[in-house]
Amino acid sequence: MELENLDLQTQNELQKHFEQHRQELLNLEPDELLRRLVKSYDSTDVILEGYELVTNINEGHGIAIAGIIRLREALMDSIEWITNNLVEEEPTEEEL
Repeated sequence: MELENLDLQTQNELQKHFEQHRQELLNLEPDELLRRLVKSYDSTDVILEGYELVTNINEGHGIAIAGIIRLREALMDSIEWITNNLVEEEPTEEEL
């Protein structure tokens, strides 16, 4: 969708929606961000499993698979960093 083809009101509505979404994202707690990243990571499994069902993978599919694998690695690195640096661990029974 190109913005030039939209009327001014629609452009303003899209901009307002984008800014609201951005503010919601910036106000997320680390544990909520972590949940979103884990969900995205899990979604990559579905995509890769779908590719496993395809018997004829061409060059374009191979590039897409490589990109998804890199995305998975970046998500896992982010999940690991957030888990170790931002998310408070649940107290164990001994600490209670």
